[in-house]
Amino acid sequence: MQVVANMAPMTQDLPTRILEAAARVYAETGFRGTTTRRVAQEAGVNEVTLFRHFGTKEALVKAALQRVHQQGNRFVLGEPQDPGAEIYGWAMSIFRHWFSARGMISRVMGDLVEHPEIAPGVCEEPGCEHARLSAYLTRMRERGLATKDFHADAAAGLLMGSVFTHAMWREHFEDATLPPVEVVLREYVRLLLSAIGADAAVPASVEGA
Repeated sequence: MQVVANMAPMTQDLPTRILEAAARVYAETGFRGTTTRRVAQEAGVNEVTLFRHFGTKEALVKAALQRVHQQGNRFVLGEPQDPGAEIYGWAMSIFRHWFSARGMISRVMGDLVEHPEIAPGVCEEPGCEHARLSAYLTRMRERGLATKDFHADAAAGLLMGSVFTHAMWREHFEDATLPPVEVVLREYVRLLLSAIGADAAVPASVEGA
């Protein structure tokens, strides 16, 4: 099988190049249109090489989606010092990731009915966003920064669900009078802090968020 001309930077290692190509193709065409032939062409390899690295189209697509997910939120929730600023910074960072990837996320959600095997493992390890936020809220309670009785996983899910919904739907309501994203996210965070009994102010902005 003939190798086509490479269309991606050659400085990347081969698996990374293939995964980035698969993510680009999937974002444009969804699962049905993501053929191994097209991905191979986009990555500048032949299909034999693609199958040698990933085995099946399903495994390739799942690995590509997982990589996009792992490149998402870079705001680290460490030890609680300024919960209002820290949770708001986290929320803004993850909103931006989800908003920028909303097209791909919509395709994944549409494809999952027929192809559940491609679902990226978004919470298969302790470093997933839900687990990180839940652990942060637990540390707040342990340090006396959150005084109400609450389930940390449920509280984390409430904030994540609110931020995710706004990221996926905000552009469809631009004709309406929507507050700026910063205002919406500050209110989500304020409501969460109030619900868990945290006396913390939410700043207008956070550096690095």
